[in-house]
Amino acid sequence: MINASRCRASTILVIMCAVVACACGSSTSSDTSDAESPQAVAITDIVRAKLAELGLSAAVYGVWRDGKQVAVGAEGGSPLGVPATTDMRLRVGQPMEPMLSTVLWQLDGARTLGMDEPIARWLPDFPRADKITPRMLANSTTGIADYVTDPEFLKRFGDNPFHSWTAQELLDLANARPPLFEPGTSFAYAHSDLVVLGEVLQKAAGKPLGELISDYVLSPLGMKNSHVMVTAQMDEPILHGYTDERKVFEDATFWNPTAFLHSGNMNSTVTEVGRWVRALGKGELLPDSRFQQMMAPSTAGLGPLTVDKYFAFGVPHLGRWLFMNPSYGGYNGVALYDTDTATTVVVYATLGATSDSAVNNAIPIGVSIATLLVPDSPPPVP
Repeated sequence: MINASRCRASTILVIMCAVVACACGSSTSSDTSDAESPQAVAITDIVRAKLAELGLSAAVYGVWRDGKQVAVGAEGGSPLGVPATTDMRLRVGQPMEPMLSTVLWQLDGARTLGMDEPIARWLPDFPRADKITPRMLANSTTGIADYVTDPEFLKRFGDNPFHSWTAQELLDLANARPPLFEPGTSFAYAHSDLVVLGEVLQKAAGKPLGELISDYVLSPLGMKNSHVMVTAQMDEPILHGYTDERKVFEDATFWNPTAFLHSGNMNSTVTEVGRWVRALGKGELLPDSRFQQMMAPSTAGLGPLTVDKYFAFGVPHLGRWLFMNPSYGGYNGVALYDTDTATTVVVYATLGATSDSAVNNAIPIGVSIATLLVPDSPPPVP
């Protein structure tokens, strides 16, 4: 059986609760923006040291300040023994989630759907559809059980990670367990919410989610190497993911990403993920009034969330930092954005034979880099 935490299941909730309560490959390559820049050299040193310390096979990383590149590089081997490069495609994971919210704000502005209209209009047979709204889905305040923590899902996923999942299969699992609370009354991160939100957006707009994200996010930002995927396909070159989640060290690159349908089934490169994180942090794709609403602590007071540490519209906020922590199939990632200095840090790492697959190994790399760049206010990641 696969451990849910290794699939990023409920890690957002775990991290939010925690903050409120308080190299395998020998080949390396570096592609920093300025090899003579002291900051670029220091960042590369951090990545190399963490790669060895954590037993990782490879890492790709990008750092920008106020839109200007500080360092972009790749270390380790991918596949094992082949030098990793910065143009390698990877599984994006959680940074896709605020893309859905960006589409939601756009469709709400166009009156294609109502942010606070019950989803019964689009999914009349879904349990409690008369009480659940798109806003609640984007904020994980619906109370729908997270299918990723369901023992049946974990067994089926572990038995066959190549299975192509449909939205209905995932929603059946989500609804197999009782809801956690009445819609809008508390917070509990759930991949299930994103599956429902994606289905609502598709039905409201009459387009596949991949087209909507392309129209409203990828194309405006020039992200030509980023694609929503409903198969395990990846274009070369590929950053390979490795894991021992099934009790054997294996290449998990082509595990089917539809296990996380609408919440992470996207391929991209580290530089394009960085482009998205910068756009998200600055509000490039939304009118200012809507951007301010998207970033506001609208969920504070629900569950463990506060005005300083909260989750809203697909984004965890830790003080002045936006924080995302994708982890799936041997890929560990972290994206950090400091709203005061417009500093962006993105790291994707792949596991080695001795890595701890129960934790996100990219987080200590990203936090160390962010602390170097913003020493007076490092990200408060537990």
